[in-house]
Amino acid sequence: MSRNQSVWLQCIATAVPDRSYTQEFALEFMSRLPMYGDKQRSFLQRIYRDTQIARRHSVIEDYGKPVAEYQFFARNEELLPEPTVAERNDLFVRHAEELSGRVVQKLFEDHPEVRPAEITHLITVTCTGFSAPGFDYQLVQRFGLSANLHRYHIGFMGCYAGFPAIKMAHTICSADPAARVLIVDVELCSLHFQFKPEPDTMVANSLFADGAAAAVISTAAPSGSAFRLVDFFSRIIADSDQAMSWRLGDIAFDMKLSSYVPKLLQRDIGDIVSSTMQAVGLQKQDVRLWAIHPGGRAILDRIASALELPSGALEDSYATLQNYGNMSSATIFFVLQRMLHNPSAGAVFAAAFGPGLTVESAYLERC
Repeated sequence: MSRNQSVWLQCIATAVPDRSYTQEFALEFMSRLPMYGDKQRSFLQRIYRDTQIARRHSVIEDYGKPVAEYQFFARNEELLPEPTVAERNDLFVRHAEELSGRVVQKLFEDHPEVRPAEITHLITVTCTGFSAPGFDYQLVQRFGLSANLHRYHIGFMGCYAGFPAIKMAHTICSADPAARVLIVDVELCSLHFQFKPEPDTMVANSLFADGAAAAVISTAAPSGSAFRLVDFFSRIIADSDQAMSWRLGDIAFDMKLSSYVPKLLQRDIGDIVSSTMQAVGLQKQDVRLWAIHPGGRAILDRIASALELPSGALEDSYATLQNYGNMSSATIFFVLQRMLHNPSAGAVFAAAFGPGLTVESAYLERC
């Protein structure tokens, strides 16, 4: 590829399930569970009201229905026994196919310059379910993508997985300027809600939600707002491997989410930003836009404080958190899509974090 050849994140589409609920509804629903005592209910009140989330979406359709009509939860007031791993994954397979198809359809409809027949590579991303063939195969069939399409799947990396997908697409396009890479990211986190009266589980229940995103990366000059992909970086935070984890449990995927995560990020984010910008010959003050994964309000607050960002600098991240919650790896695409409507242009620092504790960052240019 020519040294002057740019690789672009050309366009983004997002989609969420039709079913949604307010954070107030979620708090009331969880507070009624009989396995929670007064101490747990007090904890629920505090964490739900501090999230700064207004509404979340879920593929679970039981919310708001009479108990007798439940399809996911047990039809009794205790909601026990909880769904099995297999039952949750069966729902993932069905809904991942539907939601991924919907978001790709939206991408093609909203961006007619992107033609299905020209897609050369497909990268799918999720950490909330498994199947083979997966929703990548279903997308090939539904949209008539090439039978010779190169397919890759990035699985179980957590909230930062969108960045490895973008990096892989950038590498592909750098090696082959004719490549047109479609990324499809689907996360159905709500399928793994559990009722264990443990702080990590209760916090995860208050934050996570469902969503999907699709994006096209290529060397083709964009016709509208787009991001030029410049460079990528990865950092494992020292002594943090126990702070966040995501494992297969007895009845669902178990999330460990330490209260120290925001503090660890606050401690290291300044050095991560400096290293990222120095690598491209710039400094922190050159950044015009900040695309930070909204893992939670405490994370955004502490990052803003550590970087001494002006009011409104993380507006796109806070707004995404408020309207959708934390949709794991799909969330950063919601932030970037919103940023495409921002009138500002110039240097973008983007970052997300997940199990490890790993921070993936990128330097982009919003053009």
